[in-house]
Amino acid sequence: MTKKAILFNDNDNSLLVKKLDEIVYMESFGCKTKTCFCDGKELLIKKYLSQVEESLPSENFFKVHKSFIINIKYLKGINVNTKKSVLLNDGIEIKISHRKYKDFMEFVKNRFVIWQ
Repeated sequence: MTKKAILFNDNDNSLLVKKLDEIVYMESFGCKTKTCFCDGKELLIKKYLSQVEESLPSENFFKVHKSFIINIKYLKGINVNTKKSVLLNDGIEIKISHRKYKDFMEFVKNRFVIWQ
């Protein structure tokens, strides 16, 4: 059974039930977090990204940058050149912080078969 989240939409004070595996990525906006879903919808919730991170399953989500958490399910590629970024569905590109790069690559190696 896929875990679900009940999200409070700060824009219109509504509640939304979504599957966690529908989250593509989350982005920090100060004390709020923008949550982007695979259907293209976005939701602004009134929680710090660090608070949200604590409730996400670590086997699927990784904080690649202080402002971004990605869902590994939507990973389409990794730029390993000087740019160091992840490519997600719909051409979304997110920078991997220098400090997180080594841990992220280890995270990926534990979940994917890598052929070189």
